[in-house]
Amino acid sequence: MQQSTLPRVLVCAAKLGTTEELRELLERSEYAVRCCDPETLKIDELPEFDLVIVDGAAGDDVGLQLCRRLRAKLTDSLLPILFITGNRVQASRLTSLESGADVVFIRPFASREFIGQVQALLRLKGIHDRQVEKVAEFHALHKRLQQTYKQLDQELELARRIQHSMLPQSLPEMLPLRFAVHYRPCGRVGGDFYDVFRLDEHHVGLYVADVMGHGVPASLLTIFLKKAVQAKEISGRSYRLLPPDEVLARLNRDMLDHALAENPFITMVYALFDRRDYRLAFSRAGHPYPLYLPVSGASCFWEAPGTLLGVFDTYFTVQTHRLRPGDKVIFYTDGLDTDNAASESTTAQRLASLADEHRLLPVRDLVALLSRHLAVQSAQLDDLTLLGLEVEA
Repeated sequence: MQQSTLPRVLVCAAKLGTTEELRELLERSEYAVRCCDPETLKIDELPEFDLVIVDGAAGDDVGLQLCRRLRAKLTDSLLPILFITGNRVQASRLTSLESGADVVFIRPFASREFIGQVQALLRLKGIHDRQVEKVAEFHALHKRLQQTYKQLDQELELARRIQHSMLPQSLPEMLPLRFAVHYRPCGRVGGDFYDVFRLDEHHVGLYVADVMGHGVPASLLTIFLKKAVQAKEISGRSYRLLPPDEVLARLNRDMLDHALAENPFITMVYALFDRRDYRLAFSRAGHPYPLYLPVSGASCFWEAPGTLLGVFDTYFTVQTHRLRPGDKVIFYTDGLDTDNAASESTTAQRLASLADEHRLLPVRDLVALLSRHLAVQSAQLDDLTLLGLEVEA
């Protein structure tokens, strides 16, 4: 066995001549031994050792004083102290323990019993040292995790700012049409996205989308959406407004062509409003049905077929409705309706009931009221977006 790997034992005695027996016994048992007297002992060297043996055979008073000195220095660490005495009086043994010794051995003693006690103390020292190492590793890991979390937090904040900058900073006003929106991600960044944009003097395009999932991956896909939605086709000095079904079909093909990893699915509803005749055309891709609130008559969901985006190549249908002054339409994400249906058991029905009750409110006030009430009724486990439009009377 290499000397550097042997357990290290420090033997202290007022008379070094009395330590030779201990040195020989310990070295036979493959321990690295160093002997010193209390006068030459350097306290700062104690961490180099695994065990201290104080031999008080030449005088317990000197040995006990050394034990007290060592124990005062070792308040924050474990270094076992084995005290050897020739005094068989029980009070003397108690004094030794009270002075800082962990074990008291009385001369004469059996060599095997002594070495067994040394081994037991070294085992305890080894267990303690391993625990200290694990605690140190834990603190180092905790520090690295804190640094990682700090970096992730900075990246999330950057993603939040980027995503927020890509949302409309204000909603266009093209009388008689007015808009209102409530947007609240469930985390720092979310998978919901919306946009309202003026296409020409008569047309407004809008959409609400929901990327499956949360966090940075979902937010990155909302950025993809912003860039990928094509609502107008320009050729020279002329242009063509793409109908809602074509907008979704092109976006779907674009997603399939990019072969995005892990099959990120997106639900979306895209609408096109013509303020000349109040016609609203929309197409739906797996998104909750728009809620129609007529100025008079019963509210209803505009049910339209349409599969998720990014699954397979498909086509989408278009529904067209002529609105009247005072009518409102609410588009929302499945942060409200996780079942994607208009049954009485879903929050979509609560949305319809609450909106119907307050349908005469201006759209801005209506959207604010809906967001407050629905947030209280259910814990928000998903992003939430409400986009309302109103044809002013």
